[in-house]
Amino acid sequence: MTMNLVESVGVRVPPSAPASFSSSKGTCKRGGSVRSGFCKRDFSQNNANFGRSAVPLRFMYFRNDSWVNFSADVVETLRAGFLERKPIIETSIDGSKYIFDFKRMLQIEYSTGNCRSISWIDESGKCFFPSDFFSEEEFIESECSEWDDYTSCNYKNKNCNCNPKIEIEVKIDRPSSKRKREEEPEVSSSYKAAGNDAVKCQRLEEGGDTKWPNTIRLNETDMTSMLVKDNFLKGIAKVDTGALVTSIHQCKRETHLDKARHEVFQKQIEVTKATRGTSNMVYAWFGASAKRVESVLAHGFGLPSKLPAADAYGIGIYLSPVGLPHLSAKLADVDGNDLKHLILCRVILGNVEKVEAGSEQCYPSSVDFDTGSDDPKNPKWYVVWSNIANMHILPESVVSFRPSNMQGQAPLRAVAGVKYSLEKLFSKIKSSLPPGKVQEILMIYSTYRAGMMAKDAFIKKLRQVAGDEVLRSAIQDINASG
Repeated sequence: MTMNLVESVGVRVPPSAPASFSSSKGTCKRGGSVRSGFCKRDFSQNNANFGRSAVPLRFMYFRNDSWVNFSADVVETLRAGFLERKPIIETSIDGSKYIFDFKRMLQIEYSTGNCRSISWIDESGKCFFPSDFFSEEEFIESECSEWDDYTSCNYKNKNCNCNPKIEIEVKIDRPSSKRKREEEPEVSSSYKAAGNDAVKCQRLEEGGDTKWPNTIRLNETDMTSMLVKDNFLKGIAKVDTGALVTSIHQCKRETHLDKARHEVFQKQIEVTKATRGTSNMVYAWFGASAKRVESVLAHGFGLPSKLPAADAYGIGIYLSPVGLPHLSAKLADVDGNDLKHLILCRVILGNVEKVEAGSEQCYPSSVDFDTGSDDPKNPKWYVVWSNIANMHILPESVVSFRPSNMQGQAPLRAVAGVKYSLEKLFSKIKSSLPPGKVQEILMIYSTYRAGMMAKDAFIKKLRQVAGDEVLRSAIQDINASG
């Protein structure tokens, strides 16, 4: 009974129809068609995954920021098709017909055209994830947005030869709902411009502090708050003596899901103790974007952490020891208020194995181990494999802080209502970027101008390539020069 409970929460299998999906947003479906630009993202990499993978033992689909296992009967059907090296197979799940496209790593509902990403782990233990994952809900939202933009744009430009102005508007918290081809997109430094309405992830309390789901803000004189703050500041001082803690939120565990997570974690401590002799439970820091932090608090851990390949020790959730918060802080993106956020977690390590740098390991190398590390005796990173993350990691509190290099500056989101020509903006940022990135930005802009990229996607890519600090600096230079 205990093990069943642990497994169901650990892999986040929904209680009903785990392998099928449907949407109530019928107005957004378009007769089973799938926009090719959306479904061909990084096709070459996904196609390469299919070519170099052995027969999978496990298939997963993406939902609620997590990879969820397909049922055993679906896995057997997909394995059979994969064994015959069929790039596309059709199958029925719960009475609905689906197409599985292994080269694009997609599951497509035949009647509606709705898509979601799939991944797998093959017989040799290698993990194969698509270069960009999305759930059915994200697909529908993107389809609706892009379709509205596409039809609006083509209606306005029918039988006319538009010549858009080469200018870009930096406007915060007032994004346009329609794509205007007669002028360039607004480059918003709010998280909405970064995609997926991430600004919604930060519901602001009075004073501008972030309110996280299922948490309560601690008073500065609270004993728990003082202990967490003290540990954080001692650790972050190794690289930033001027970091300023703005708030600490503690997980409440009042919802049924949070109570279940806590119960599963406690059961896992008992299971690990019985198996290993000790649970080897520690406190550790998890760093990510504000959107990812909220997702973890609301839904649990799912996606593996993103590190440069040379710095990675396997594929999983990365946490730094309690005395090294500055390492996890490197994985935390600065939000629109120039804040970073770390989650202090309890972590059941069990038996820890050494994982070599650059490894693609995504689960224990043998039954003798539970988790991984760059150096079990002197760790900089704990690596908890994604399939057990929600059994072995329990969030305790969220520390929000402003790095010292962000203090005394107006947040990027405060810049509003000024238009800049792209020529002027590019001339400012190109000196701060390597030639490769400058060329990449120009290619992204050309793709947008050709109508092959939505406005939000263009803005998101621009921010990803250039970085908010570079854009902020360029805008400030333009303002200073009048």
